Amino acid sequence: MHNASSSKSYAFAGYLVMLLGFLFLGLFVVSLAGGIGAPAWPFGLAVAVLFALSIAAFRLQITLSEQHSDDMIISSDPMTPPLRRADVEQYERTYRRARVAAVEAPATAPADEGTRLDRAA
Repeated sequence: MHNASSSKSYAFAGYLVMLLGFLFLGLFVVSLAGGIGAPAWPFGLAVAVLFALSIAAFRLQITLSEQHSDDMIISSDPMTPPLRRADVEQYERTYRRARVAAVEAPATAPADEGTRLDRAA
């Protein structure tokens, strides 16, 4: 499953930039409280820029995942590598048989039987 072609993970870069943004947010709050002799506005500006870059990186990853062929599945999750659809289907056939069977032939409950919440009340 890990043999899918590797691509740049903009979502991972966005995640790291977001962490850096939170660091500057902390410095911004400390400088507003008077703990740092520096003015607060550079830290606030850096927070806004870093969060905007982080959002742009996540949106770029989503755009790239939509542009790929139907065979490739690219998640915006930074820790998930790109997968081929055939690999995912093989995994579901091997390890998720009950789930696949339930999707193919859904079980129908009698109309007079309530849900668990109705029985609990």
